[in-house]
Amino acid sequence: MDSRADSISLLPYHHLPRPPPITTMASVILIFSLLFLSLANAFSDPGPCSGDCWTHDVGLLQRKSDGRWFRFATGKGIHISVADSIEGPWTVKGEALAGGSSIDHPGSKNLWAPDVHLEGDTYYMYYSISKLGSKNSVIGVASSPNMQVGSWKDHGSTGLSSNADKPYNAIDANWIRIGDTPFLNFGSHWHDLYQVPMKGPLKITDATPYNLAYNATGSHREEAAFEFQHDGFYYMTFSSGVGLGYDDKKPPPGEEYSIRVCRSPGGKGNFVDRNGQSCLKGGGTTLLASHGHVYGPGGQGVTNDKKHGLILYYQYADTNKGLNPSQYQFGWNKLKWEDGWPIV
Repeated sequence: MDSRADSISLLPYHHLPRPPPITTMASVILIFSLLFLSLANAFSDPGPCSGDCWTHDVGLLQRKSDGRWFRFATGKGIHISVADSIEGPWTVKGEALAGGSSIDHPGSKNLWAPDVHLEGDTYYMYYSISKLGSKNSVIGVASSPNMQVGSWKDHGSTGLSSNADKPYNAIDANWIRIGDTPFLNFGSHWHDLYQVPMKGPLKITDATPYNLAYNATGSHREEAAFEFQHDGFYYMTFSSGVGLGYDDKKPPPGEEYSIRVCRSPGGKGNFVDRNGQSCLKGGGTTLLASHGHVYGPGGQGVTNDKKHGLILYYQYADTNKGLNPSQYQFGWNKLKWEDGWPIV
């Protein structure tokens, strides 16, 4: 309740006492203080997490049969943690592919960026093989009847790979079905985010991948597309900025990871941000950025929780814990909606 009206005189305006003048410097300080407070309060803090809360390039899915949560993370044969609630307590269970991938490729024992979905009675996990700073990359796929450690079968390459001659980097896969056709979104830096249709869950078609989002500035730092459908639109979230190296040297403020969003009526292109800016021309509305102890949120996705509804999940560096990737934390927030756009 705003009680300021109770203290305002009913005299005409020109009879009201004038406030003391504020110096120019004081005005500037006040404006920037209010702006800082506004930005600091613009985003909600992550939801609760107990147990093992480390993650990196997080994948997340709730098992259909019993509602149990499975969380997947970059590293070795893809780390798996489980919990009965998204809040935890989370328990480390092992790796999806303990021996690494069957693909003959440098880095096949250290898999990245898991993306997991259910199709029919089978769970499919896409993973990436690459080296930092390289476009010599490939996307593989494995399947499981229940997501348990020890149940995953590797199927090798999806047929999607890249090298120095390609405009894209074939990592950070994200599966989505649009109409009757499955698609794979992917890409990191260079010409950023792409999409290609699939024959089924295991292989892409022979179609040429096409560009969904591109930022022509700097090092073209967009990656980790995740697309989902809601109320007649397809929303594509992605990570923008620098996602590593914070413990050595932080990037300039605002250049660290943040989560952006664009939307499209058809899901296969024509993505724009909230201001109508094309996401092929640097568009992307900020969905979540650094605030408080949360630094560099990214590597995100969206899923449905039986208790909380649609949630945004992601990794972040907790400035109270440390900035090394080995200290990254699992974050999640309930998605809210404002004029057809997600907010947290």
